[in-house]
This record gives sequence, C-alpha cells and structure tokens, in this order.
Amino acid sequence: MASLIRVLQGNRNNDIILSMDKPGNIQFTILLCILAEFFNLLTAWILGDILHIPLFMDTIGTVFIVFYAGLVPGLLVGGLYNILRLFLMVATGHSFYPWEMMYSFCGLVIAFFTWLFSWQNRNMYISRTLTILYLILISLITAFASSLVGGAIETSHRIYFDNQLYVNPVKNFVMAFLGENLGLFVACTFARIPVSVLDRLISTFVGFSLYQLAKKRFLSDARQ
Repeated sequence: MASLIRVLQGNRNNDIILSMDKPGNIQFTILLCILAEFFNLLTAWILGDILHIPLFMDTIGTVFIVFYAGLVPGLLVGGLYNILRLFLMVATGHSFYPWEMMYSFCGLVIAFFTWLFSWQNRNMYISRTLTILYLILISLITAFASSLVGGAIETSHRIYFDNQLYVNPVKNFVMAFLGENLGLFVACTFARIPVSVLDRLISTFVGFSLYQLAKKRFLSDARQ
C-alpha cells in the first residue's frame, strides 16, 4: 500500500497533468481532450454502429491522451465517453437509459492502469522491445480490469432490469456463456475477455502510435 501511495504521489518532474504555470499548455490539453473524445466517439460509431465490428474501439483517444498528457486528462476523456454517447444516442432517437453511464467506470479503469504502467515506469522506454512488452502488459491488465467492471455492471443491470442496453459487442458471447449455466456474473465477465483483449491490444497500440506521432509533431509532451 505504501508503495502504491508513493507511485500515485509521484514527483514534480513526473506530474500527472501539464504544467499549470503555462496557460498555453492548459488550453492545448483541453483541445487535445476534446479531439480525443471526438475520436473515441467517431471510431465507436464507424467501426461498431456502421460496420458492426464486434469490438468496442472507444478508447483509442483515451489511451492517446493518457500517454500524452497524463492521468487527469485521461480520466476526463475516459469517464465522459459513455455519458456523451448516451446523449448522442438519445439525440438520434434512441431511448434514454441512464444505466449506460455506469460503463464510464470501464473508461476510468482503463485510463488509470494505462497511466500507472506508463507514466510511473521509465523502464518502458529503454528499448523498443520493452516498450512493446509493456504495451502488451497494459493491454492485458486493462482488458481484465475493464472486463471485471463491465461484467459487474451488466450483471447488476440484468438482475434489476432484465434487458440489454444499446448494441453490445459481447452480447452473443454472453448468451453463449449463459447457455452453459455458468452463472450470470461469470457469463457477463468472462464473455467480455476475448473481445476486450483484442480491443485493448488494438486500442493501446494505436493510441500509443498516435502519441508518438503527436510527440514528434509538437516536439514535447507533459513529461518534459
């Protein structure tokens, strides 16, 4: 616990957000957060709602902003995604399901663990091989963590409301697990893992690639 507290506290040279003594940095961070959130919504809409690819693909922008700007911007982008998506769905004629906002906790978990294993770990950048290995580690950890959170949320939703929310990439997997009589929580959680692992691998590597591109384009990031 003490080591976790030290990690969370960090030091001034490894802050979780852009330096507040530079107003331009704050404005630029806000702009990046808006663009990252838009990217999340756009990729989820195109790949999920239009092309019906059975992946979430709604956290690439979250991963990017965590790598580029730190924990707080990442939490904002990851936490607001499901709230904004809900209102966009309502605006396009869908029913209003407040429960959908609970999945924001998945985005928060993804942002936190991505930050924990990137910003607080300089070994990640020693070599390209280590970078790839740590990206895989981040992908797996965020996949299992978000699966647990998402599974708990969907379990509660099915118990209290007994219906499905908007189009869900894991719906068919959940129904298959339910058919094996493994229990509701196990079905809702384990059904997410195969989809989440692939989704996290793609999102983490693409988000990191965008971060590297942005770092070269804008010369520096919040770590410096």
